[in-house]
Amino acid sequence: MAQWQSGGLQSVPIAGSTPLEVLPLLHRRDGSAKGAGILGAHVEGPFISPEKKGCHPKQHIRGFGSDPVKAIQKVYGSTENIAIVTIAPELDGSDVAIKYMSDHGVLVSLGHSTAGLVAGERGVAAGARSITHLFNAMQSYHHRDPCLIGLLTSKMLGNRTMYYGIISDGIHTHDSALRLAHRTNPEGLIVITDAIAALGMGDGVHKLGDCVVNVRGLNAILEGTNTTAGSVASMPYCIRHLAKAARCPLEEALICATEKPGEISIGPEFHVKLSQFQLRSWA
Repeated sequence: MAQWQSGGLQSVPIAGSTPLEVLPLLHRRDGSAKGAGILGAHVEGPFISPEKKGCHPKQHIRGFGSDPVKAIQKVYGSTENIAIVTIAPELDGSDVAIKYMSDHGVLVSLGHSTAGLVAGERGVAAGARSITHLFNAMQSYHHRDPCLIGLLTSKMLGNRTMYYGIISDGIHTHDSALRLAHRTNPEGLIVITDAIAALGMGDGVHKLGDCVVNVRGLNAILEGTNTTAGSVASMPYCIRHLAKAARCPLEEALICATEKPGEISIGPEFHVKLSQFQLRSWA
């Protein structure tokens, strides 16, 4: 409901690393006056790096084993209700898994990963087209190995666009990093909120699956740690913050939250005609 109230007509809710019996229960649904529609789930995990798990429960994280396709079918059941899946490309068997998911119409995004650039490029060669919340839950950029961040300028892409989500809430990603990403690859930038269920609930202690999260302002911290447990910023806030941090027009930031997600799911023919709207911004 909070997504609908913030202007989201369709959403791709995140399902983290959860018990095996949960993921097959996910279903798409049409939107209504009661809330935004669900285009399918963004399943972050369980095929991710335990070293970059963020707030994902470690006991549910797993590898692909000897048969990646069978592992996928066991964990997800049908891929029918999955729109996006995040996979760590350094895991053994990830190339087979990425190709299988891509061939079944699922957008594969790379993230929650310790991968270097070479492993990231193998993931792209297998069919991955996106990076999950750039800069967060991945190896930092290094001049000798830029890791997944280096995919933004990888020569293997040719004329293809590398799309990437970025959390522009002013908490997850420093304004200088937002500006750097925007100037490096504005064509692939997709504004995301990474919002958790506590969005719109106010300050206090909230449950996130099996986890307890303390919310203060725009900070959502996993209890007993210094780990950020997702965001409680709305989409309008993140759009405005990107425009301010990247020093780009509000219209351009809005495109990153509307047209760019449409491009990656529908194709380059998807366009949003902002000329039909009168844009106004409130602080």
